Amino acid sequence: MIRPDSTRRLAAAWLAAACLAPALPALAVNHELVVAPVPRGPFRVACSNVEQDAALIAQSGAPPADFWEGSGGRYITQVLAAHGAAVRFAAPVPDLRELYPQHAGGTVEHVAIVCHPTPESNADPDYPLPGSSDVVPHMQPPGARPRLIGVDDYAAGLGAAVGPAATPGPARLPLVMFSHGLGGSPISSGHIDAMVELASHGFMVGAVFHGDERFSRIRLEDLGDFAYLLTDFDRFVEMQLMRPVSLKALVDVLLADPGFAQGIDSERIGGFGASMGGQAIANLLGAKLTASLGGACRESVRDPRVKAAVGLVPYAGQTFLPSFCNNQEGAASLAKPYLAISGSADTTAPIGMVEQALNRSPSSRYLVELEGVEHEFTRAMASDVFTWTVTFLRAYLGVPQDPGAMGRLIRMGSAAGGPADTLRVDVHVPSAAGADGTTVVEFYNEPLAHYFIAASGYEVQQILSGAAGPGWSLTGQAFNAYSRIPPDAFTRVSPVCRFYGAAAGGPNSHFFTASGDECEAVKRAGGWYYEGIGFFAEPQTADGRCPEGMLQVRRAYNLGFPRNDSNHRFTTSDSTWREMQRHGWALEGVAWCARP
Repeated sequence: MIRPDSTRRLAAAWLAAACLAPALPALAVNHELVVAPVPRGPFRVACSNVEQDAALIAQSGAPPADFWEGSGGRYITQVLAAHGAAVRFAAPVPDLRELYPQHAGGTVEHVAIVCHPTPESNADPDYPLPGSSDVVPHMQPPGARPRLIGVDDYAAGLGAAVGPAATPGPARLPLVMFSHGLGGSPISSGHIDAMVELASHGFMVGAVFHGDERFSRIRLEDLGDFAYLLTDFDRFVEMQLMRPVSLKALVDVLLADPGFAQGIDSERIGGFGASMGGQAIANLLGAKLTASLGGACRESVRDPRVKAAVGLVPYAGQTFLPSFCNNQEGAASLAKPYLAISGSADTTAPIGMVEQALNRSPSSRYLVELEGVEHEFTRAMASDVFTWTVTFLRAYLGVPQDPGAMGRLIRMGSAAGGPADTLRVDVHVPSAAGADGTTVVEFYNEPLAHYFIAASGYEVQQILSGAAGPGWSLTGQAFNAYSRIPPDAFTRVSPVCRFYGAAAGGPNSHFFTASGDECEAVKRAGGWYYEGIGFFAEPQTADGRCPEGMLQVRRAYNLGFPRNDSNHRFTTSDSTWREMQRHGWALEGVAWCARP
């Protein structure tokens, strides 16, 4: 356990042991690879029925997109040609008048489209969307069940092993809830392409026609619009909150649908949102929403079944009105893995606001910056977007047919082609450590400006209760190690020695090393009290790297020995490591390896 602070003078013996960087191998980073962009997925794609009545559209005198997007009080239900064939549902609205002033306690009708992998034998024709050059591929005819891909075809498409005999029944696919941008629709240009692209990679994709203008004015083009925002902001908030309401309701509908449910893996549900859809998915995962111009912070509808999500140019507000409450504090309840892909030139959804929100999240979080990209989705950036998206969703949803996805993600630094992409934030929060494992958590003490790691649950609780002195709090960063040597790992697991700077003038700091030579050197140097084995970890290879699929735990040093204040930090995050360097810390290299 951490000992009380010391003001004693620094001993010469302690000085000899303070600077230990030469013992570590050369520097490396986790996300080091430029990877080839993923090509279009291997699967043929089919979608549910959204056929529209051309005569009704012509009679209205409005463009078809007005019905898709909810403009002028219209909605797609008014022009559907086969009402019984479409995915329609009534979303229940929470009975909270202060948040849902128009619909509290009632229901709101929604329509959705579902796209999914389908057998190569599917000969259903494509449906040309009215007033558009886009098509809905192999659209499900009225009266037909969705033509879902089989187990063996799905496994073969993902390169997984297939048994000698055909396995009956449809494959259980990971489900991705798709939320389009403000004022758009799932079948607007770009959105339908994105849905089909995701489905081609083996996901079932469900998207709601949000119909935003049914709830609030959405465009702020003149002083009258701004006046509306000031006087009717509650309606704008209701419009935002209706998105997670409808997305959760769609999950319920699909899991109960006799056609689609048999093709959904209910343990692997993710999300993808563009622009305001990225905000909506974050709310669905737990982030609180700014509910007034004064910054009031309120819960939205959550869905614990959704395990991870991606936001493309996600909207996180402006500096004068963040999306997730004052200082983005509402993102502290975003407790599921989230990948944001933002443009450096985006003024509609500034990347700085996205980064501020992500840094509040206690879960795994990533931010990819696309250089020069504005608030848009173009074909030029599609390869970057889907390479990151597919890899991330497969990794955090744990798609069984692609067990190497997490290993690829933790080594991926950028995708070749398209605009330059940089991983600006990367923090991986580990999964359960397993029977022989332990999760090592990180603390920070603001008065001391020191970091500390602890593997013992008892010690963690003691620190949190204040037994180690004031000022200690969890940073949210952690990595997996071992509480003992596993039976199958005698040749690759090393003890991690734990020391406390106990010499006269000691720094009230701990030091950890998995190097046997370094451990013995510190013992001989004196001035450090050997506290025993902190935990066990897998050592890096001779070149300072970690085996495929493992994270590098790297060590940074604050160069504090001249001021009697040495401290080390251990992290798996490249962005954290770079931040420590910007604050004057020395980067010392890989200390050991950790399983994700």
